[in-house]
Amino acid sequence: MIITAFMIGYINDNTGPQKYHYQGTIVEVDKKYQCPKHCAIDHYHSVFYDGYGMTIDKNQLGKKYKEKKNKKKK
Repeated sequence: MIITAFMIGYINDNTGPQKYHYQGTIVEVDKKYQCPKHCAIDHYHSVFYDGYGMTIDKNQLGKKYKEKKNKKKK
């Protein structure tokens, strides 16, 4: 059961949308959704490598972004 839960988490982390550092900001590379070219919402913009929405140069992607998890102290 523990191994199954671990595998589901691992697969989700590696096949779903991924956040990367890109030109001084963080973007979410997503094959299923792209923000429009002029997205004014304050969030990590969803981008892809080619298409008509927000596109990026894959060669300029930085390291994968990992969010810091806050541990609650009791």
